[in-house]
Amino acid sequence: MKTTNDVSRREAVLRAAAGVGLGVIALKAATARAATDDLALLKALLTAERNAIKTYEAGAGVIDAATNTDPLFAYAGVVKAIALHFRAQHVDHAAQLTTYLTDQGGTDDVGPGVAGIPTDFVANIKNVVDLASNAEKAAAVAYTNIQKSLSKSENAELAAAIGADETQHFVLLQLVARGFVVPPDSTKNQPADALATAVSMLAPRSFAVGVGSFTGLDDTALPFYDVTH
Repeated sequence: MKTTNDVSRREAVLRAAAGVGLGVIALKAATARAATDDLALLKALLTAERNAIKTYEAGAGVIDAATNTDPLFAYAGVVKAIALHFRAQHVDHAAQLTTYLTDQGGTDDVGPGVAGIPTDFVANIKNVVDLASNAEKAAAVAYTNIQKSLSKSENAELAAAIGADETQHFVLLQLVARGFVVPPDSTKNQPADALATAVSMLAPRSFAVGVGSFTGLDDTALPFYDVTH
């Protein structure tokens, strides 16, 4: 005959076992939900990158259409070279986001992107710089915020590596937009393709650290400066 204590102990064990079972189920559900959330966030970032690509393409078109009445006309080539360089880095970002998304079971169905040109945009070279500066600032903030919401460490690392690059873009564009940095006279009236190599060092890698097949600022080909001379 079972005593009251025996029954109490049995019920306690069953309740504990049930609690563990429910905990495992809840953990599995939370993990699945987190994975789904990661895929949604990766898609959102991929959409933003493709929009950035289209925006830079549209900006390059504005620069091409500028006339010699534009105050920055002499610098059209170097501004376009920077725009194309940053566009290429956004292409790299999109490629790596696509890889992460599809490798984790997601689908690349976000489309080719849309240029983020305001309807009341005034077409001139200075406004192309300002528009790009605004976009890169928003991207830097978005990547920092989204990084905190990603459940997988590799996804968070990717967001950090991209966000740091977009912060570099913002800082450079902001300096140019506010007039703190002026391109050297040697760049005046030069075509964009002639300046491509020079401007590529303004943000020398598409990622802050190496990700996938892409190298980052930790690339040994980019050593720290020797300050012992």
